[in-house]
Amino acid sequence: MRPPRRIFRSTGVPRLPLTRPFMLTTAAVFVTAVAVVGMSSDLFGRTTPVPERTSAEPAEVRVVDGGTLRLGTQVIRLRGVEAPPRGELCRSGQDCGGAAASALASLVGEHRVDCRLAGRDDGGRPLATCEAGGRDLGRAMVASGWARSGSGQPDLAALELQARRLGSGLWAGGAD
Repeated sequence: MRPPRRIFRSTGVPRLPLTRPFMLTTAAVFVTAVAVVGMSSDLFGRTTPVPERTSAEPAEVRVVDGGTLRLGTQVIRLRGVEAPPRGELCRSGQDCGGAAASALASLVGEHRVDCRLAGRDDGGRPLATCEAGGRDLGRAMVASGWARSGSGQPDLAALELQARRLGSGLWAGGAD
């Protein structure tokens, strides 16, 4: 006669089944956690630090609108300047946004653009005071009437008032 077959295990301590898929899943979770902790701070909504200065040669400068430049791959907003977007019409029916962009392009011309960066706007783009050919581009845009001064800019507000009185740029034809 054969000995009876044992159906149940001995009454020892029960073991957890450490199967290959369980071990691989555990390892994958661990590696993912380490990778997330070690990633750059951009993952959690913090922006990378902005250098203090940037510049570009004339061939690398593009005018986006009356208050925005692209220097190489970096888009920069002129600090303290509020220019109309392209397509915004003045009372005279002229595309004031396009005219403001053209005015900024003529100020830049074939000059190297140097910018001192100072914070970011609400959209996360760097704000800067930029110069081309020895002229402060923001001040020149406001003085020529193709941009408004931003809040908290008393020196630019005086230039805007003067441009309004002269009827320059946006203020030609009684613009608001």
